[in-house]
This record gives sequence, C-alpha cells and structure tokens, in this order.
Amino acid sequence: MNGTNGSPLAARAALNPLAVIVIVVILFISVLAIYLITKVLTEYKKSPAYLEKQKHKPTTFTVVNEVAKAARLLREERDLLWAICKEHPVPNLRFYLKDPITLEPLYKEEFSLLDQADDEKGKTFLFSLRGKIRDSFTPTENMNTTRKIDVGTELTYTASQGVHYRLTLLEKQPDSMILAMPQAMIERGDKPKELSKISLIFIHKTGNAYQLETRAVRYQTDKSGTAQMIVMHSEKLSPLQRRQTERKDIEQPCLFSSVTVKPADSEKNTKVDYKASDNMHKGILMDISTGGCRVTTTMPIKPEQFIFIRGKLNAMDEDVAIGSIVRTTKRLDGLFILHIRFVKIERAVENRIQALVCDYTLPELSS
Repeated sequence: MNGTNGSPLAARAALNPLAVIVIVVILFISVLAIYLITKVLTEYKKSPAYLEKQKHKPTTFTVVNEVAKAARLLREERDLLWAICKEHPVPNLRFYLKDPITLEPLYKEEFSLLDQADDEKGKTFLFSLRGKIRDSFTPTENMNTTRKIDVGTELTYTASQGVHYRLTLLEKQPDSMILAMPQAMIERGDKPKELSKISLIFIHKTGNAYQLETRAVRYQTDKSGTAQMIVMHSEKLSPLQRRQTERKDIEQPCLFSSVTVKPADSEKNTKVDYKASDNMHKGILMDISTGGCRVTTTMPIKPEQFIFIRGKLNAMDEDVAIGSIVRTTKRLDGLFILHIRFVKIERAVENRIQALVCDYTLPELSS
C-alpha cells in the first residue's frame, strides 16, 4: 500500500478542486441574486406607485440640508427653508424642487408673516433663499417654438422710440398668436406696420428670458373693445442672459436731483457721504429692480454721475434711493432714458421693491 497516496494531506488536496467549484457557484448565485434584487428595487422606485408614495412623505431636515448644500444656502437661509417646511408642512421637498414655482405660495405666505412682524432682515433672507433655489433647481426649457408659450404670458415690444409696451398672449391658433395691445401703444402711433418683422421678448415660467422674431400680420378689436395684434408663430427664438435682479415695469412719476459725494476717510473712520441737491427735476420711473431702475426725462444728463431719486419705487410707498447713471440713451421722441444702478438704498426699500417684483405685496397695501 502506498503511504503517500493515503495520507490526510493528499486527501485534502484531492478535495480542493471540488471545493473551489462549489465556492464559485455560491458566489455566482449570490451576485446574481443581489443583481436581480437591485434591478427589481430600481424598477420599483421608477414606478408611478412608488413615486406617488414618496411624493407625499414629509420633508425632513436631512432633505433640507441636502438642498441647502446644493443651492449653497447660508445658515440663515437654510433655517428659514426648514421653518417654512415645518410650518405648512411641505411634502417631499425633492419633488417640489422639480418645479420651484410651486414654492411661490409658501414664500408669499412667509413674506406676509415677516411683514406683519416688521422683520426686514428676515425678508432679505427670504428673497435671497428664493433666488438661490430658483437659480439652482429651475429646469432648462428647450424653447424652440412660440407654440410652447403659455396663454397669459406677457411679451415686451420695444417701439422705434425706445418705449417698451407689454402685450399679453390671449390665444394661440394653429399658425398665429393673438396678443392684447395696450391702449397707449395705439394712441402714440407705435403699432408696427402690417406684415412687418418685429422682435418680442418674454420670460418663460422657469424665469428664463427669450427673444423671438416674428411678423405682425394684422390688427383687430374684440367685442369688449380690446385692441389685438395677430402675429405669426415662429421658430426663431434665442435665449437671453438672465438678469442678476428681477425687474418690474412700472410707470410712476418721480423727482430726481444731482448728488454731491464726499469720499470715505479711513483715518477718520467715515463712510461715503451722499448729499442730494434741493433742486429737484421731474421724471418718470419706467421699470425697477433692487439693483436699479430706468427713468425718462427731458434732460440730457450725462452718465457716470450720481443721482438722487424720490418716488413710489414700489408703486405704493414713497421712498428714496441714491444711484449712479450707467448710461443715457435718447429716444426718437426727444426724451432721454437714464439707466441707473443703485449705490445706496435702505434694506426696507429693497424689500418693498422685491415684494413688488415678486407680486408678494399684501392686498390691503395695494388699495
């Protein structure tokens, strides 16, 4: 009998190939099982039933923290967002952010509470939170045809004299759009000629601005007496750069004057001092944002000068601001447009302007 062949070591060596095969089979089955389970779970998470179930789960602080990191929110902005989610309460915030516009009613309600508490600092954080959420989560809309523009959208037409007019999309037809025209556009003779090419600018519900090229076909008046312009549908759309601050068209009388500037003195620890002249002039506020405004005047004021403005900057309350004239343009009707950037404006005034821009103004204040 061969002692070597019958040793325990040889017996264990003879079993090794079989053990290896068994281990390989077990590993294969385990990996396959994990793969199949993962696939099933992944498919389930894509199902309408799962998504609907997740949609109604309450928002947790963990989710708010994830959103805060993605939008680079300040701690105060994050805490405010968390407070809003708890107060309402907000269902799964991840689904809300697929269309940030759905948060607007919550922002508006929070603004109302902050306004009642005279919390101007809180309002500032609310508006900055809103802007960061909008910029971080607003989906990009592929606007390649005017057929995608929603009824009710406002479109801006700039006449040859440099005057801006707001037209409202009333109805979309297979080949054209019906736009309501402001009466001032007719009274001033600023209607484009029939069949002429025109440019219109509009802001999509996502907040993205576009310019479109189309043709004014004809004009009509509906039964209520509303003047209407018929324009052709167009595929000539181009995106415009988003403004750093949202802007609102207004037409409010204002007063303005020159400003004397006393530079800051670091040795005396004094800030820049702006002193407005008592010699006031009349103008018209055409549009406004927290960053600046446009004023029309009969005076050919040169740019790169400081200017004091007094008027209803939010179309209701009389406020003041100091600005710098960035440029001056002359319209064909002889009036001048002052493009102004604010350099000194109180927080409360900024908040009132932003509330106007966002349509958060309380109903009782607008009467």
